[in-house]
Amino acid sequence: MGVLLKNGRDDNSLTDHLVSSCLSTGIAVSVAAVLGALVAYHPKRPKEESDSVSARELKNTQILICVASAMMVILICGSLERAFALVGMGSFVRYRTVLKSAFDLSLLFLLIGIGMSCGLENYPLAVPTTTFVYLLLYILAWDFGAKRHNWRIRIAASNPPAIESVFTAIAGEKKFHIHKMYSSREHGYFQCNFYVNHAFDADAINLEIKRRCGGTVIFSRFDWQME
Repeated sequence: MGVLLKNGRDDNSLTDHLVSSCLSTGIAVSVAAVLGALVAYHPKRPKEESDSVSARELKNTQILICVASAMMVILICGSLERAFALVGMGSFVRYRTVLKSAFDLSLLFLLIGIGMSCGLENYPLAVPTTTFVYLLLYILAWDFGAKRHNWRIRIAASNPPAIESVFTAIAGEKKFHIHKMYSSREHGYFQCNFYVNHAFDADAINLEIKRRCGGTVIFSRFDWQME
């Protein structure tokens, strides 16, 4: 009878431990997902078109990286491998993920840190850090009273990568601050979202792009839009 009672207590203890572990893990990854989403979908992040699949995928990926960081720490908590895992994730993000913006890259590393804090159940670190980053994005997006215009240029042409190279050079000369830039040879268009604090002549820029591209690029349409 004593053996049966002992086995019963062991089974109950194991069940309680499993329930407690599942609850703890569920809370950790849920908090990581929520905090990651607050940063990834921050209103002051550079805006893309509503139908931009790549923009949504990048933001969703950032949330998943935050959750993955929490899971990674849960799996290897208390082990020296935690440091090596962090380095491994950083290397993966840096060398395996195509990011044209250093801003997005820095956010990815911040989200890794937030996710790892959630995995360690260090919510007193994760929540204030997320709050700080959330407010910091507003501060970084503040133009300190300067008159700022957001523009989008979309060019349909035969060689979009060549246009991307030319427009990048022109943007540096004209002090255009690029948010996002994308070129698709398959679909035959180049697109760039940028902001500028001064007036400019769009027609003159169109002519300059054509001149620098030369006769190797066939243009079918220039579309400028202030957002």
